[in-house]
Amino acid sequence: MQTYPDWKIVELIEAYMQGSDNADLKGYREQTRQRDFANKQGFLWSLKLVSSLGQYKNKRILDVGCGFGWHCFALSLLNRGSKVYGIDILPSMIDGMKECIESMRKKKQVADFDLTAICGDICNFDFEPHFFDAIFSNEAIEHVHDMEKMIERCKMLLKPDGNLILINDANMLNLKMREQALNVWQQRETSWEWANYLRKIRPIEHRDARPFALMREEIVKAAGPNLEPVAVQAVVGATAGLLKSEIEQIAKSYRPGTTLRHVPKYDWCRNPLTGEYAERLFDPFALGKKLRSAGFKTQVRHMYRRFPLNLVNGMQFRPLNHLLFKYVRPVFLIYAYRVSGP
Repeated sequence: MQTYPDWKIVELIEAYMQGSDNADLKGYREQTRQRDFANKQGFLWSLKLVSSLGQYKNKRILDVGCGFGWHCFALSLLNRGSKVYGIDILPSMIDGMKECIESMRKKKQVADFDLTAICGDICNFDFEPHFFDAIFSNEAIEHVHDMEKMIERCKMLLKPDGNLILINDANMLNLKMREQALNVWQQRETSWEWANYLRKIRPIEHRDARPFALMREEIVKAAGPNLEPVAVQAVVGATAGLLKSEIEQIAKSYRPGTTLRHVPKYDWCRNPLTGEYAERLFDPFALGKKLRSAGFKTQVRHMYRRFPLNLVNGMQFRPLNHLLFKYVRPVFLIYAYRVSGP
């Protein structure tokens, strides 16, 4: 089976990115070029690392939150003989991904690659149990509606001894990332300027974008039409991160003097209608602990490419790892190995 040099894989990924005129894909493509794909060798290196850790040769692989499929496509080129599936909850992204796949097959620039696009929610999509050898997710878990359920589903979908790899930079331990995220959350809460920016870069996904606080205010007023303005604002502030049905229940039962909930510090920026988190922050060690509780053996790793920091990538010495996450780079990789069993 044909293998490709790095330069050819990069060339093919760029061709894949041009395979659709989907309005959301255009904005996402430019963001990718400015961020992940600005360093093409770094982009490819990270996927080679994932392929090596996950032992992806001749495997059935699922990419959760695949977006338009850049990573899926690259994995299918790096791991010839593997069957790669990409799942995303957003129809616009899967529509664009399907167009990109079809475009590459028509161009015949690449020997047949095994890549399938699926629109659905990992937490409830009807896959056969133990269907996958490996599951991968890159910069997507911060949007997942129910992280505990996702972990449970991944365990069910993996074969015994299968592995799960999560890569993310939404790291609450990193001082810079934490400040940046809180700033973005405040804009998602209150700023029409930010909502209009989202509509511009993703006109399909964000066509109805509005400040989250305004959305909750409308829900509160509809559910509690007799509430005084001060009470409305109190309920709006206390319900950040909750879904519409939960907000309605609080608004209906609210009375003067009612004790309202304490808003979580790092996971409250959420669309009350869809349940999607804007940018949820994680403690990678706490996330690793959740995975262990679910039946995985887990490593929390760094992703340094260059010497000498690359020497600590797989080190399991928490005090030093914590300091590196805090001051150097927020990106973490969690490698979770499914323990054999039901």
